[in-house]
Amino acid sequence: KEVMRQYQLGPNGGIITSLNLFATKFDQVLEILEKKTDVDFILVDTPGQIEVFTWSASGTIISDAIARSYPTVIAYVMDTVRCTNPVTFMSNMMYACSIMYKTRLPLVVVMNKIDVVDNSYAVDWMKDFETFHEALDAHPSYSSNLSRSMSLVLDEFYKDLRTVGMSAVTGQGCTDFFKTVSSAVEEYYDDYVPYLEDLRATIERRKQEQMEKQMKKLKVALAFPETFGGAKIIQNN
Repeated sequence: KEVMRQYQLGPNGGIITSLNLFATKFDQVLEILEKKTDVDFILVDTPGQIEVFTWSASGTIISDAIARSYPTVIAYVMDTVRCTNPVTFMSNMMYACSIMYKTRLPLVVVMNKIDVVDNSYAVDWMKDFETFHEALDAHPSYSSNLSRSMSLVLDEFYKDLRTVGMSAVTGQGCTDFFKTVSSAVEEYYDDYVPYLEDLRATIERRKQEQMEKQMKKLKVALAFPETFGGAKIIQNN
């Protein structure tokens, strides 16, 4: 609210600006985390608006900074109650898919509120698209037709997707959640770390190529100063 008042912004603008300001100080957050030597896990709760954090420059800066400092796993939390609607379920799966490919980090889909609605229906939908299509038949609409098509596209995505049912209220499934996160760390080392090393090597190679280009230009400028607007000195004997 203070950022909204100071910069005369609306709710979304206030969140984005706050996130940008936070990103500029994130090195201080990492310094604090480095001092936490007596913990096994560090949980970072990001802003609820996926578009604000996942697809913003500051959100990318923060997630990349964490991933380059610690073994990092993305936990995508979905509302099991609301996702009984197959169209809503498909929207969540699309979000989860986009986040995983955007960050390139291992991802766990946390199906929350299993104390209210068991998540077995969602697991069944992921394992058998025909069961999901039957659920869509009860919700005929344009969105249903789109969801039907997307379910076929995401079939490969589901095969390697980690899911866990959990209740934030009762604590049910917490043990399974941390076990799943621990197993996902192996994927971090197998896939993300090599990607990070390749990225660093690419950046260094581009820097080296740029330096070589600059050196060539400098050599030409020194050899032919008049071509680059320089003065050529002629000594008369």
